[in-house]
Amino acid sequence: MQGSPSAPPSKPSTDPAPFGTGRFDVATTLLLKGGFLFAVWVLLSGKYEAFHLGTGFVGVCFLLWLDSRLEPLSGSGGPAQVHPLRWIYYYFWLLWQMVIAGFYVARVIINPSRHLNPHMVRFRSVQPNVVASVSLANSITLTPGTLTVDVQDDCYLVHALTERTARDLLDGSMQARVARLFVDRTPPAIQALPVDGATVKEEPRP
Repeated sequence: MQGSPSAPPSKPSTDPAPFGTGRFDVATTLLLKGGFLFAVWVLLSGKYEAFHLGTGFVGVCFLLWLDSRLEPLSGSGGPAQVHPLRWIYYYFWLLWQMVIAGFYVARVIINPSRHLNPHMVRFRSVQPNVVASVSLANSITLTPGTLTVDVQDDCYLVHALTERTARDLLDGSMQARVARLFVDRTPPAIQALPVDGATVKEEPRP
């Protein structure tokens, strides 16, 4: 009598472990975040007295405490813990995008008749958690030429200054970078949505 066939071995899960439970533990995450924030404080303040260094240390501790309070906002979308190294890289990438967009907006101001075309853009971008959604909305607003007007669920309504800023927004690069601050998997492609008559018409100039 033959025994019942054994069940095939289960494949190991390919889903990444929540950040902070794998190679980088919570203490390492706090040290990297706190060290980076404190370094930024020292560089921007230019003060090296004990009072200013102590004030910066207290401020960094307060920010880390606020960051820990954001974790319950993750909900079912995944842990709201950011990868510190990716966050540092994204910080400088966003600064560079702000510089590039700032020069472009300056050119639009100098020659508005050629480039200016303000209108609304709506798209859907599935982010891993609420913190990522807010980070994406703020990143869009910080970049000259675009302004986040409304966020509902995964849908974003953005005011774009020109056709170029709208195209750059819809290429999905910023959305993917923000999502990868929190998870290892690539997020779904963004989906352009109709604006439902929210287009901003340019007022005639004298």
